[in-house]
Formats: sequence, structure tokens, C-alpha cells
Amino acid sequence: MKRALALISILASCSTSTSAPSGARKDYMVGPSGSRLLIEENHDLPIVRFSVSLRAGGADDPPELDGLTNFATELMARGAAGKTRSVIDEAFDRLGATLTIHTEHDGVHFEITALTEHLDAGVALIADILLRPDFPKDEADKLLRETASQLDELRDDDSLLARRFMGRRLFGDHPYGRTLTGTLVTMKKLDIAAARAWHGRAMRGPGVVIGVAGDIEPEAARALVERHLAALPAGDPAAFSRPHPFPAVRARTRLTIVDKPERTQSQIMLAHIAPNWNDPDFDALQVAVHAFGGMFTSPLMDEVRAKRGLSYGASARLGKGRGPRSLLLVVAPSLEQTAETVELVRKLFDDFSKNGLPDDKILFGRANLAESFAFSLATPEERLDLRLTAELAGLPPDYVDRFVARVTAVTPYQARAAVARQLRPADLEIVIVATAKELRPRLEAARLLKDVTVEVVPYDLD
Repeated sequence: MKRALALISILASCSTSTSAPSGARKDYMVGPSGSRLLIEENHDLPIVRFSVSLRAGGADDPPELDGLTNFATELMARGAAGKTRSVIDEAFDRLGATLTIHTEHDGVHFEITALTEHLDAGVALIADILLRPDFPKDEADKLLRETASQLDELRDDDSLLARRFMGRRLFGDHPYGRTLTGTLVTMKKLDIAAARAWHGRAMRGPGVVIGVAGDIEPEAARALVERHLAALPAGDPAAFSRPHPFPAVRARTRLTIVDKPERTQSQIMLAHIAPNWNDPDFDALQVAVHAFGGMFTSPLMDEVRAKRGLSYGASARLGKGRGPRSLLLVVAPSLEQTAETVELVRKLFDDFSKNGLPDDKILFGRANLAESFAFSLATPEERLDLRLTAELAGLPPDYVDRFVARVTAVTPYQARAAVARQLRPADLEIVIVATAKELRPRLEAARLLKDVTVEVVPYDLD
């Protein structure tokens, strides 16, 4: 506990001042055409991370075009400004840099890390990809084939398979129920015209957040961005600030068994919709959930692994995003121990929702949460990643700076009150990847299916 408090003190003393408005901060500027520019200056090494994040993510894809954001952004890097994919890749290789593109529900990120002396050339390449993509037909066809192969590979990973089905079952028709890679059905509708239309909507100044971390001064970063991204088109800020609606909340518990042959282990996920990141209950609930299942010494891990050896790991976490996400519990027992594990985890969660945790466990979890956050700020790249995530979620510029202060202000009473208001143990969505003919009789024998809607779906369901 003393170590955690010491780290909190250090972090508080090093955090950026939050008294100035965002426009006065040298690390938070307005970029071309109303874009945002976030800067984490650090001169320890001659290296700079440069990223461009878009506020349009997989959750913004039209329902009939699941996977469009992922398809369009990957295709952008396969031909731009007359350069072929091989020419672009070789150019990055000569700079000792690699472009990574990562799609999420709330946004998409283009990112390179380069030596300071090569940064200008690297950003020039990214600018071509962002502003002047060619969308080559041969690469589009190849990308669709590769994405279909990725779906096959995903089905081989039970953990990823469980997450895919949980997202679709929990959120249904809500934007967060969309799959980031798409499905075999929606991929047939993805083409160059759809990618171009997506680019025209998403690549607008108010929808762009530029991040620079490392060996560069703020004014130099601004000049770099103005030099290469001045042609960023203007746009309507309102088009990028619409919050996602609150998803429909189901009543009663539903179990989906994702039927996969010859499983000796089960991947189990239990979840329900959780409050938005900027909900008044969020900080208190985050402290409580972290204390319950976010640590190696938390009660959930202690009961499931340490005392009974049912699963190597057991965790609970609260999702974060622009809209309401989930409170998710994850365990992975053997098939023989699945019924016992489900019964135990539901009992622990039910008790947690009714009684919360005692003061000492909440205070320990609170300190651990603050400590782990302090470690997540160890590098300028990590600090930038946190600030970019908060910006895409529509949180205020000082959100990261004030995180520890907000968390340490949560009292045990507030944590328990948030739990009582927000947890719904009788209305869970449960997904288990297992062999149905082996699992279902075990659950029935343990009398775990009473008042539970059960559905069995094939693991290769599109």
C-alpha cells in the first residue's frame, strides 16, 4: 500500500496542469481543418511516435457493411499517390519504420515509430496514404481473400471466438455489436466504391486526432503536421460527436453455447451492459470491479484459481468507449469443471452485486488501480495512447491527468453504492465455447439452466 501511495504522489507531482483551457496547452493544439494535435514531448531518445487516429471506427460502419472501416483503412496503405504497395513498404523499410493500422469500434489508428532524423520522410508517406489513397483493384481483391482467411484463423482461437460471439450477442443490433473484420456475407458487399465513400466521410479535419510522442518540440510538431497534412479536408464537427445510444438491456439470463467439436476446455464469458465511460458512476464502479476481479489477488481469482484450481485465470473488467460497453468476466476451466466454475462465478458475482466488498479490499484495489495506471504512464508513447483513447471517447483533455485524483477520491461507500445501482446478476449474457453435446448434460445435471434461455450455435456461424 505504501508503494502505491508513493507512486500516486509521484504521478500527481508530474502530471500536466489542468487549470488552463485546452487551447492554451502546448501539448494539446488545434491542427489543420479543425483536427486535434496531442503532443508528448520527451528527449531521452532520438525517436518519435507519429500517429493519426480517426473518430470513425467499426461501430460507425453501416449494418450491411460490417468490416468496412477495417477494409478501407487496410486498402489505403496498399497504394497511394501513384506508389504501389511494394514501393510504400520498401520506403518505410529504408526509414527503419513500420506502419501499423489498428481498427477499433470507436476509431482507427495509423502509426509509425521512427528515428527523429527520418520522421519528416515517414510522415510524408503517411500523408500520401491518408490523403491520396489509390484503392487499387488487385489489392482490394487480395485483401478480401486475406480477410476471409483471417476469419478461418479466428475460429481456431477459442478465446477470440468467444469474444466475437459475446459482442454480437450482448449488443445485438447496436453499433458495438458489429464485427470489426466483417462476415463472409458483408465482405461480398465491400468494394472500392464503398472504401472511397468511407474515406470521403472519415478523412475530415474534425474527425482526425494527430498524436506525436518523443523527441520533438511542440512547435516543431505543429510545423510538421501543417507541412504534410494541410490538405486535410474540412468537415462538420457534429458528424463526429454523436454519441452511441444506450443498447437494449435484456431481462433474464441467456446462455449461448458456441458448439465446437472435441473441446477439452471451455472458454466462458459472462457480461452485461455497463455505464458509459463518462457516467457519474463509472469511476466508483471501476474501483469496485478492479478490486473484485482485476488483480491476481482479487477475490474472484482467489476463489476460482487459488482455492479450487478451476481455471488458470479469472478476471473481471469494465469496458471503456465512446458509448456504453460491458462489464465482462472471463474464465477458462476444463470441460469437466465447467459446470462447477459457472456456478461458482455466478454465485460470487451475485454476492458482489448484493453486498459489494469490505472496506479493506476496496481500498487495496483502489491503490492497485492507481499504481497500475502510474506504470502505464512510463513512456511518452504510453501516455499518448491513453490520451488518444480518451480523446476518441469524447472525454475532456485533462482526463488522463486527473485519473489518479478521481480514483483515489472514491470511497468504499461510493464503490458499493455504484455496484448496487449498476450490477444485474439476473440479466447476464453468458457465452461458452465448448462441445455442446458434452457440456449441456453437465449443466443440466448441476441444475444450472433454470430460468436461463439456452441457445446452441455452430462455431463457424458467419
